[in-house]
Amino acid sequence: MADRQTRRFGRRTFTITLGSALAVGLAGCADDNDGPEPDDDGEEPADDADDDADVDGYEIDGGTEIVLDGYSTHWEGVEPGEIDGEENPTLVLEAGEEYTIEWVNADDVLHDLRIWDDDDEVVDDLISDEVDEEGESATLEFTASEEMTTYVCSYHQAQQVGDLVVE
Repeated sequence: MADRQTRRFGRRTFTITLGSALAVGLAGCADDNDGPEPDDDGEEPADDADDDADVDGYEIDGGTEIVLDGYSTHWEGVEPGEIDGEENPTLVLEAGEEYTIEWVNADDVLHDLRIWDDDDEVVDDLISDEVDEEGESATLEFTASEEMTTYVCSYHQAQQVGDLVVE
């Protein structure tokens, strides 16, 4: 039996490959203008290249209970309200703050929730109980640390995966 690394096409590898293919495919679509477009009054907008880029995702305050529904096709945000209905929401957490993730089995299929680092390794044994009955839930309590990058169901790694950004 092949080891886990050769059986699974990693999410990051997929993203990098897809991004590269899109970049090559769109290269011919760009116009020849190298500068910013002037606005309506002919002024060029300020160059914001040196500003810190905003992280896409949902900033979650420390102490917040995060609730997700687990489907074999995705995690779906329930609470807090800003993630309600979002598929695999990116959660922006504060380093050193305490969090709770409760997830509810929403499709009567076996699930768990694990928190991974960049190497797809479990951080600090953060693995929830497995739940296979619809409506049952499991909870994970943890202190956010910068090594945390992903929350994932180990049974549905390709679809049921979301990013963690710890600042």
